[in-house]
Amino acid sequence: MKAGQQRTAFPLPSANFRWQRWIVAAVICAALTPHSRAQAKGDPLSDAEIDQVREVADQPLERVKLYMKFIQQRADAIQEMVGDSRIQNQPTKLHNLLDEYTRLVDELQDNLDSYDETHSDIRKALKELVPASQKWLAIVNKPPPDQTYDFSKRTAIEAGESLVEQARKLQDDQIKWFAEHKKDKNANTATPPDWAKPKQ
Repeated sequence: MKAGQQRTAFPLPSANFRWQRWIVAAVICAALTPHSRAQAKGDPLSDAEIDQVREVADQPLERVKLYMKFIQQRADAIQEMVGDSRIQNQPTKLHNLLDEYTRLVDELQDNLDSYDETHSDIRKALKELVPASQKWLAIVNKPPPDQTYDFSKRTAIEAGESLVEQARKLQDDQIKWFAEHKKDKNANTATPPDWAKPKQ
């Protein structure tokens, strides 16, 4: 790269791209066992988790943190399962966990897209999300090759890479945006000149 030349990042996958990814996943799912298909078609969130998400529907910061919590739980489960070969039906369970991870990452990215458009202040969450997303990506790379979940693993890696890139970019964008608008706010609230002050 030449001096002064800006690095060109790969374009971030859009919501439409994430939807297309799941259309492909649905086709692959048709070839799975009945048990695997039932898990793959289900919602990645439990009823209790769905209620938690609804409770913070109007709280962007808490909503992002909640999705981070859910993703972390799946990542921890994947890591634990990879390290214990004694677990029964390990490949199928890893397949389901990788699918849940990917769907949760996609849902988080959809929320990040919305908060980017509305300039919702989620800087505190992004500060934690940037390093966390990198750790999650390392974890979903750990399962050894297995035809039961190879496609799910590849999809999870793609989702993880997309999240890492999006989190970094959004963090930079929010830092710049709020810094600029803080200056504007300060300028608007500055002490008026003498001629603009009301006469006594």
